[in-house]
Amino acid sequence: MPIDVKIVPAREFIRTNANGEFDLEGTKELFLAVFSKMKKANASEVVMDLREASTKMTASDINELLSVLNHVGSWSTWKIAIVYRPKNDWDRAKFFELGAQNKGYRVGAFQSFENALTWLYPPHEL
Repeated sequence: MPIDVKIVPAREFIRTNANGEFDLEGTKELFLAVFSKMKKANASEVVMDLREASTKMTASDINELLSVLNHVGSWSTWKIAIVYRPKNDWDRAKFFELGAQNKGYRVGAFQSFENALTWLYPPHEL
C-alpha cells in the first residue's frame, strides 16, 4: 500500500533571530502556515524533523506552539511524528508530545526515523 507522508525539516517551521536565538512569534507564524498548507493538501501524516534543530525553547514556548494547533482546525485524522535528537537533560520533543496528547492530538516523539514511520503506518497482517 503506498504511503504519502510529508516530511518537514526544522528550518521550515522554527525561526531564529539574527543572533541565532529562538524567535517565538516567527515560529508561531511558520507553524501555522506549514500546518495550514498541510491541511489544504489533505496531508494527514506529517514528520517534523528536528534532528538538526538547536533552539533553547522553554516550556512556555512549547505551550505557545501547542496553542497554534487549535487554529488549524480539526485534527481527528492527523498524525504528527516528531523525529529528534535530545540536546540536553530536558526533553522538549517529549514535552510537546505529552502536551499535544493531553489536548487530544495524535503526536509521537521518536529518536529514530524508522520508529516514527512505523508509528505513522503500523504493519498490517497479510
